[in-house]
Amino acid sequence: AGYEISSSGTVHTLTINLGIPNHPPLILQTGKIGRQAAGAVTITRGNTVLYATAAYDASPRDVDFLPLSVDYQERFSSAGLTSGSYNKRDGRPAEHEILVCRLIDRPLRPLVADGWRHDTQLLSWVLSYDGVRSCDALAIVASAASLWVSDVPLAKPVAAVIVGRIGDEFVLNPTNEEMERSSLNLVLAGTKDAVLMIEGAAEFLPEEVMMEAVTFGHEKGIKIICEALEEFGKVVGVEKKTDTLVHKPSGLQERVNELMSTKVDELFEIYDKKEHSTTTSQLSAEIVSVLEPEYPDTNPDLIRSAFKTLLQRKMYTKAKTTNTRVDGRKLDVVRPITIEPSLLPSVHGSSLFTRGETQAIATATLGDAGMRQKIDKIDGLFQKRFYLQYTFPPSCVGETGRVGAPGRREVGHGNLAERALIPAIPSEEEFPYTIRVESLITESHGSSSMASVCGGTLALMDAGVPIKRPVAGIAMGMLLDVDESDNQDDEPVILSDILGTEDALGMMDFKVAGDREGITTFQLDIKCEGLTLNTMAKALEQARVGRLHILDKMAEVLPEPQSELPPTVPRLKSFSIDENSIGKVIGPGGKQIRAIIEDFGLTNMDVGEDGTIQISSMNTTVLDEAIAFVQNLVTASPRRGGPGGGGGGGRGPRVEYSGPPPEVGKTYTGKITGIHQFGVFVEILPGTEEGMPGLEGLCHVSELHVERVRNCEAFMNSLNLETMEVKLLGKNDRGKWQLSRKAVLEDKLGRGPGSKKSVNGAGKKKPQAEKKPVRQEMDQGEIDAITEAIESVFDE
Repeated sequence: AGYEISSSGTVHTLTINLGIPNHPPLILQTGKIGRQAAGAVTITRGNTVLYATAAYDASPRDVDFLPLSVDYQERFSSAGLTSGSYNKRDGRPAEHEILVCRLIDRPLRPLVADGWRHDTQLLSWVLSYDGVRSCDALAIVASAASLWVSDVPLAKPVAAVIVGRIGDEFVLNPTNEEMERSSLNLVLAGTKDAVLMIEGAAEFLPEEVMMEAVTFGHEKGIKIICEALEEFGKVVGVEKKTDTLVHKPSGLQERVNELMSTKVDELFEIYDKKEHSTTTSQLSAEIVSVLEPEYPDTNPDLIRSAFKTLLQRKMYTKAKTTNTRVDGRKLDVVRPITIEPSLLPSVHGSSLFTRGETQAIATATLGDAGMRQKIDKIDGLFQKRFYLQYTFPPSCVGETGRVGAPGRREVGHGNLAERALIPAIPSEEEFPYTIRVESLITESHGSSSMASVCGGTLALMDAGVPIKRPVAGIAMGMLLDVDESDNQDDEPVILSDILGTEDALGMMDFKVAGDREGITTFQLDIKCEGLTLNTMAKALEQARVGRLHILDKMAEVLPEPQSELPPTVPRLKSFSIDENSIGKVIGPGGKQIRAIIEDFGLTNMDVGEDGTIQISSMNTTVLDEAIAFVQNLVTASPRRGGPGGGGGGGRGPRVEYSGPPPEVGKTYTGKITGIHQFGVFVEILPGTEEGMPGLEGLCHVSELHVERVRNCEAFMNSLNLETMEVKLLGKNDRGKWQLSRKAVLEDKLGRGPGSKKSVNGAGKKKPQAEKKPVRQEMDQGEIDAITEAIESVFDE
């Protein structure tokens, strides 16, 4: 392990070797790209390249917080792909990109100098992606480096790594293939001295193993990178800008302490949230009105900041000297818990989980494969069988505000709760259902995400999901004494099950979820310059005790999952057919599959590209009958008439096409009869008689366009076509007709072999050698799609 710095004029390059076998070096460069930003860095690892910038407005804002924004984008072009969106442009951030934005923000925000009030923006893009390793930690390093080489006053360099665990061995920055076998996925960020941020998911790992993983990542990766960045900053030599930092006037803190100490002591004897919040606001307004005449040139926000500092110190002193907190609890006591399962009569599973003044309604919904959540990433299209969605309306804290699409906080909290429950979800072989959990926060006063974990577990059990183990979560806090010099006391106070007030005034938000044996998720955020490993170990042990207490309370109400699924849950069965017979089951335009669903009264029928079929119904007898019918259908041994005598799904496989044979290499304008993820079925020749089937072929997704199509259904929906020009390529090795729209487009563009032939490709007249290739214009459907996309942009 080591690093090397080289310079050529104003271009500086840092090469870091982590000393890990098969791990490429990290190469950071500044001074070549993005020279008008305050700081700009490219970072290369193998064939993956990220570009990150830091920039800020010239004038500071009149606010009492750091106005920092972070954006991260995984460009589809980085993997040789095109966005599946309507206008083929990378647009609003997807959920996984939002999560990375949060990973970047959380370790950097506390290290920007107090009093920095310039609008500051961190941007990062994945420009090239080799598909070997995740870019999450790399994005943190890139943004931190861009901030470090800028004149923004960042206290220390920050670095990040990912830690996995295969068997009993920890792996630093594991490959994607290794991560599939890992029992741990830990994103760790910090300085060379301490840990700032942890975001981890695990499969019931004991606390001591988690601590070993944190130590491993910090020692083997973060320290090395931070030391290299420290020297890199010296070589770049940009002086930090401190002349615009906003500081409290001399004597202001002392005056606030003098006027408000007694009143704050009385404030911390008020245990009701509403009364406490109202009184705090009144005291804040009072101190501003009193001191504004004394400090006429001082921003009132600085007076409020001094009042907040007093609140922090008084909260710490109370906890340290009396072993009690602002709501009267001891430091390690969890608030009272009440649980009501089966709260909602018509949903599959539900629970009302209340812990103090934090409350969540959790529901669980079970469905078939069609209910899976689809996620489009540069790694490909993924489908999630289990997902949790979290909603935090403003009414849960007695306020009004925007509702609608989830904000970044909601996305992050939902993801945290989801990862906490994933290890408890049974395998698809054990339980074939797709599972959706929703958590609606109805009251909030501290750690609603952990209430979502507890409520989600109870809702799953109420729905009859055979979870592996119940999971509970708890949020921990830390109080520090901060004097006017920002020197921190060496003895922090650790709090269990923190209140919203303790979260706002404390220095740590540490969430841990798991079962009785180990941890499933682990999130740490620090507002100071880091957390020592000894303090973290103490917090983990205190969290374990609190988690066991919550699990005991949950077990008193619902000790194990319901033995039967609710009657409102459709029953599922899966079976397989030969993939060559998929067309028979689907039928032209989906006619056959719709008829099967209708005739047998199925809830849904999902046909996979590999021939796997999943059917669902409220009647298990009907499922067996439908399976028997489909098996007869594909083996050409049909029975006449469906179960209701209504035809449709009860009819056997349709008669084969018997018209004139098609011409291989010829272009046909055919009717679209079916759109699926793997391709489009097109009828290129009509039936010779009324009621007789036409000739169908498959235009595979790879043959739809000259560029790669990532999402067949979305692509075809954007074109909005009923017919399509395709070229007949011939039969595949299974004797099925293969079609290509891509070949037609290439001919039109003059790139295909057919573009130089004369009309109809024959004739004894002199060939039209000079005739231009078929027109290169796009067809009307594509023009309409692009026009609609452009108009929608202007409409916004």
